[in-house]
Amino acid sequence: MQLWGASIYYSAKLTDKNKLIMKIIDKLSDRLDLNFFERSGHKKISSVLNWTGVALLDEKDNKVDLARCYMQELQKISCGVCVPCKNGTDVASEILENICIGKAIIEDIDRLRNLCDWIMSSSKCTVGTIGPSSVVELIDNYREDFEKVIKSKEIIKRGDYIAHVTAPCINGCPSKLDIPNWMERVRDGRYEDALQSARRNTPLAGILGRTCFHPCQDNCRRANIDDSIQICLIRRFAADEVFYSNYKPDFKIKDNNIKVAIVGSGPAGLSCAYYLRLMGYKPVIFEALPVLGGMMNVGIPKFRLPKHFLDAEIGYILSTGIEYKLNSRLGKDFTIKDLFGQGFKAVFLGIGAHLGQNINLPGENDNLKGFFDGVEFLRKVNLGQKIDIGKKVIIEGGGNVAIDCCRTAVRLGYKDVTVVYRRSKEEMPAAYDELETAIEEGVKFEFLTNPVAILHENGRVTGVRCRKMKLGEIDASGRKSPVEVPDTDFDIETDDFIMAIGQVPDFDCLKDVPEIKIVKGKTISADKFTFMTDMPGVFAGGDALTGPISIVDSNRDGKNAARRIDQYIRTGTFTPTDDCLFENLFEAIGVYDKNEVIKNADMPPGNFAPKQIIKPVKERIKSFEEADKGFTNDDAVYEATRCMRCYYLMLVKFED
Repeated sequence: MQLWGASIYYSAKLTDKNKLIMKIIDKLSDRLDLNFFERSGHKKISSVLNWTGVALLDEKDNKVDLARCYMQELQKISCGVCVPCKNGTDVASEILENICIGKAIIEDIDRLRNLCDWIMSSSKCTVGTIGPSSVVELIDNYREDFEKVIKSKEIIKRGDYIAHVTAPCINGCPSKLDIPNWMERVRDGRYEDALQSARRNTPLAGILGRTCFHPCQDNCRRANIDDSIQICLIRRFAADEVFYSNYKPDFKIKDNNIKVAIVGSGPAGLSCAYYLRLMGYKPVIFEALPVLGGMMNVGIPKFRLPKHFLDAEIGYILSTGIEYKLNSRLGKDFTIKDLFGQGFKAVFLGIGAHLGQNINLPGENDNLKGFFDGVEFLRKVNLGQKIDIGKKVIIEGGGNVAIDCCRTAVRLGYKDVTVVYRRSKEEMPAAYDELETAIEEGVKFEFLTNPVAILHENGRVTGVRCRKMKLGEIDASGRKSPVEVPDTDFDIETDDFIMAIGQVPDFDCLKDVPEIKIVKGKTISADKFTFMTDMPGVFAGGDALTGPISIVDSNRDGKNAARRIDQYIRTGTFTPTDDCLFENLFEAIGVYDKNEVIKNADMPPGNFAPKQIIKPVKERIKSFEEADKGFTNDDAVYEATRCMRCYYLMLVKFED
């Protein structure tokens, strides 16, 4: 098989651990788009070194040079907290450099080998405990190569390498935040530095601290000992500490006076505008709503994301020098061709998904009083518009919008709030914590129940006809499919009915732009790497590109689109960077083993995560004030100390 054009074979010298990495690489041919890597302009790969061992794709590669370059990269990421790692990797790098320049003696091989053992047995994080393993494998399997170089005093030329660092939590994060880096800063009380570290990959650090579904925590190795680290709450704490201080960031931006239009101010649009601005561009945001923030402002209840904090984080983004125009709707107030005519060199479409999904439920299109789609309901509440409510409401749906609707309904004063969902509790896509919180707040759930008609009299909702369901085979969603149970219809009386079964983009704004294709009426067609549509210079990201996704996913799209827009304007072409290459590689092979058994005397089990402060149920349901209060200073610092700094290094060598 082929990996980036290089043949893979098994060497007789490979140990079982070497074979592990070879098996990982074997999987890549089926899971990676190899054409993507050919676009990077690199030569063929000849060897790969990482935390699992060494893969020699070309037996002719110089093993001593491989060890030297790998150890030098490892030394760069040693933080200096523990002496064995910081000093050990420094001395090991010096020994390897001396071997490569003809200044070593034979005894240096054993000195180096023993030093690696000492580093791995005495260090506090994976940089030291796991990192040197590749050098150990090279020494153990190719000792004669090291001896030959030392005896001959041969000068070893440095090969062509690139290296990249990841961690299980980083790899799990769609936006690739360097979580261990800012975790260290919180641990040391350097909150401003922590926030700036997070902002290298997101300008929405505080917002994500409150709203992210935290895939990073699902990939935290600390869970293999006791509890996952509460990463989002630590990030939120750092952001709060800075926002409520007098800290004012100092942006050093070199303007290039090139304008880029950002259509939509949701997380994708804000992120794209922010990173373009840092690169010197002059982005202008066009927002159809009377407020900035997109669904973050009109779709997330204020008890989850307070308006003053959202405004503060958006204010930080705008403080870089970004202009914006509210109540400016694409297709009505301006067109894409207008933007290019006004001198904009590129356009980013981050228009979101602001329409409730229509399933033609009988009564749905009869303009009934008491009927809302979930997106409309939340928008009206968030914009302060008056809603006439009854005593009882039924919400249909099982996602986060449905949970936001039912918790909002409780706070509006409904006495009886029920969610009906056609699958079981285990199949609900809503965040588990949010579901449990809704139950705490008095929301009732009817599972395996599907509405089949809205009942009404005189233009007013009076009830919902439902049908019992059962679970069938696994469907395309990866969940058990809901199957109707015949002759089980029953009616539930209600004053209001909220349909919260999903949301879709509104593409009316693009109806006069045939160059931009819409896939099955649901998403914009764009290249998955460049983010560019079929209309040159027009890019897309977020919900409109993929369908409804999370804020952290949208942030990733906006950030990556900014990079592509920059390449497009400067060069007219798109070339994957080394970061892109590695991110795709790590996504393909994965870097976290949930079944790993961690044996380390410095990490005994039993240091469980603290709980955040939450207002009592009776208090929090009376208002839209923030219900979750986050961590105290002591809890945030303690939690940051639980981070094991699980950095993993990979080095790739290209053929000479």
